[in-house]
Formats: sequence, structure tokens, C-alpha cells
Amino acid sequence: MGILDRYVLRQVLAPCLLAVVLVAVLGVANELQERVKLLPVAQMTFSDVARMSLLFLPTLVSYVVPATYMFGILLAFGRFAQNDEIIAMKAAGIPLKRILLPVMVVGALLSGACFVIQDQVQPWAIGRIYHLIFNELPLRATLDALPPGVMHEFADWRVYLGERDPATRALKDVVVLEPQEDGGAATYYAEKARLTREDGRAWLEMTNVHFVPGRPAGQAERLPVGRLGSARLAVPAVRTMRHVRNHHEFGFGELLGTHEELTQQVAATGAEPSKRELRKLRQEMADRMTLPFACLAVCLVAAPLGARAKRSGRSFTFAAGFTIILVYYLFLMLSETKSLHPLWMVVARAWVPNLAFLAAGMGLVWRVDRV
Repeated sequence: MGILDRYVLRQVLAPCLLAVVLVAVLGVANELQERVKLLPVAQMTFSDVARMSLLFLPTLVSYVVPATYMFGILLAFGRFAQNDEIIAMKAAGIPLKRILLPVMVVGALLSGACFVIQDQVQPWAIGRIYHLIFNELPLRATLDALPPGVMHEFADWRVYLGERDPATRALKDVVVLEPQEDGGAATYYAEKARLTREDGRAWLEMTNVHFVPGRPAGQAERLPVGRLGSARLAVPAVRTMRHVRNHHEFGFGELLGTHEELTQQVAATGAEPSKRELRKLRQEMADRMTLPFACLAVCLVAAPLGARAKRSGRSFTFAAGFTIILVYYLFLMLSETKSLHPLWMVVARAWVPNLAFLAAGMGLVWRVDRV
């Protein structure tokens, strides 16, 4: 790699990396917000948030990298034009095509890297995210960590905590509804309680307890309230939630296997739910084969536009960048299928934006040195 190539790429990658950081922060924050209802916030630590944020990054690669790389190109070449560096390079006998070459080569390499990350790293990352949400965090739940003032479902129990002492973790005004085998539910009310562990099991030790025995199903009469000096209940183990893997957690090989099974199922039954699932699967496969190569497609258009920007400044840069992104994703939305079509047709339609931008970009690169 020559001095010119290194200089051009340094000028492109500096704003590109800054844009990646800013867009990635916004994208990760949006992903966390969408899943906040699934997250047991009381059991989460800063390290959990940091780990989830890192795991969400591979899921954003195919969207973030093309846009940020394109803006890096436009900003770098806009600065070249404003500082008359383009004129100096041309005066030295360097054609614009040669100046654009390293940018286009890196665009092709980034497209390949995005494809590998989306196919290999993204399914693994999504699997780890759901394992954290559905397995690791629920197992950390303890009775004395529940927020007070709200009725909670804790394993088989329903629990209400009036107050919790942050220093001693002692509990006050505790209500526990414990299901019985006959269909009723025993109710315990304790003025004070604390959580202890013995032989690897958690116990709720309550004092000054009011006890209402469970009423069997179908029994109408009201049961008497008893008063106990103390009570000791074995805390039920928290059950982890079962997570069914979805298409986003599959590599491309698994998607092909699932596609073959669903195709046979639709041919045999013709069921509408299976058809909808097959349509979504084919669109997912088409996106996997299309979105990573948006990096090369948009950089082929952005590079010659940036090189011919003259002295238009940053207003031209941002206007051109947003126009390119808007047109690309408009084509992408229009090419998406709304009904069941053969896989080759879905992939061909998904490639329309890339092919259109590649054709336009090659035309602009071919004419970039013309006055």
C-alpha cells in the first residue's frame, strides 16, 4: 500500500470511526429499550448492561457500517476539495480513479467482513443475549431483592413486600400466597421476615405471622384466620424461561436446512401459518445475502460524488449522504416481497438496490476524471 493510499484511508477512517461509535450507541440503546420488558432490572449489574451492549453490536453491523463508511468518504473527500488537495493530486498527474481505488477496495473488504459477521458472529451473539435474559438473570433472583410495594410472581408464589431495610435486608409487612395441592392457596402475613440459607436451600423465616389455610376448590365457606408466633417456609426454586430459537439465531447453513423443511411442510399441508413462516424465512435469507454488500454499493456512489464536490462544504456532504441512504432504503423497502415467492425471486428482488447502486457507481467512477 502506497503513501497516497494510506493518507486517503486515514482521512476516511477517522470520521467513519467517530460516526460508528455515535450510531452504535444509539442503536444499542434502542435495542435495550425494546427488550426492557424482558429484563429483570433488579438482578442486572453494570457488567450485564455492558455485556449486552457488546453483544448487540454484531446485530447492527450490516446497517451501521455502510452508512458510516459512506459518510466518512464524503467528509474526507469534501475536506480534500475544500483544501485544494484534489487539485494538487491531479496536478501531480494522479487521476481521480487512482485516488478512489483504496476506498473502493476497503469497501469490498468491509462488505465481506459484514457478511461473515452477520452469518457467524450475529447468531452467536443473539443466542448469548437470550441466554442472559432467559437463563442467567432469572437464576439470580432472590426474594429479598424484589422491589417493595408491588405484588410479584416468584416461582410458584405470589409475594408482596411492604418494606426492605437496605442495610440488613430485613423484610417488613410480607404477604405470601403459597399454592396447595388441592387447588387452594395458603396465605401468610408476617410483620417481619428474613431470608436465610441452609444446606444449599433458601428459607423464609417469618415472625408474628397471620395464617389463612388454603380453601379447596369448590368449598364456599370462609376459613378461620390463625395466628402463629413464627413460620419457616422453603423458598421455591426459580424456573428459567424456555426460549425458542428464531431465524436470527441461525447461521446460513441452518437457514437452508430450515427452508427445506418448511418448503416440504407447505407443499404437504398448504397451511397459512407455515406459508407466513416460510415467507419470513426467505426474506431473512435474502437480507443475509444482500445487506452486507450495501457497503460496497453505497461507497461506489459516494466516492466519485465526494471527489467532485468542489468547494460545496459540509452541507453538500450531509445532503448527499442522507439522499444516498434514503434512496437505498426506499429501494430496499419497495423490493421486499409481501407474499410467498420462490427463494430465487426474493433474493433477486432484494438485490435490486445493490445492483442499481453498483451500476450507478461504476458509471460515476468511469466519468469521474471528465471535466
